[in-house]
Amino acid sequence: MTDSENVLSDLFSGDGSRRNVSVYLAVLAVALLYHASVYWFILGSEIQAKDEQINYIVEFEESSELFSDSRTINDGEKETLEFTASADLFDSMSGFGLLTITVSYAETSGEFADPCDTVSADLALTDVSADWNNANNVLSGVSSDCETIVLTLHVYPEYDGQTKEVTGMDASYWSDAWSDSSYGQGTFELDVEVLVNEPPTSGIPTVSDTNEEVDVTWEAVFYDVSVRESS
Repeated sequence: MTDSENVLSDLFSGDGSRRNVSVYLAVLAVALLYHASVYWFILGSEIQAKDEQINYIVEFEESSELFSDSRTINDGEKETLEFTASADLFDSMSGFGLLTITVSYAETSGEFADPCDTVSADLALTDVSADWNNANNVLSGVSSDCETIVLTLHVYPEYDGQTKEVTGMDASYWSDAWSDSSYGQGTFELDVEVLVNEPPTSGIPTVSDTNEEVDVTWEAVFYDVSVRESS
């Protein structure tokens, strides 16, 4: 007879052994009931609470402020242009979402076959609170064919203007998450440099191309946030 058969024989061989088996089965049943109650009453309530969480739609209505500036910049020189958004917008809107800068120019020397000059633009990193490290930022650009340079800075962290669907908390929580007037407060600085490309006739004493007129437009995109329950 094997050891396992001896154990079973001992368990069921007498009243005492049968009583031990009954006790063992009772303990096992209690343990199973305990684990079942933990799942259904404790974890089950958490699962139910998760299922009962409300979904919200977060939407943004944008409003832009435009400011234009024009400068004549000499060959090899750099000028710094500044922009500060209107204080009224910080008071009346939920947040400052994006800053877009366009730098445009055209060859204005009037000389025959004069090529476009080279213009570079760099939005300087200042102490203005913004999402400076956003991967979608475009903070510098250069053009040598009279094409417009477009720079973009995400001011409010993670703002992209797209409608978002969120879960949990309440409507005021999500509204507050997108309402902070500290972002974008201060002065932005744009460095613009011009390198003149001489025309083929530049050797003639009366022919000269020494500067370029550059037009800069700042667009500050503010937004109002609204939150509603998802149907």
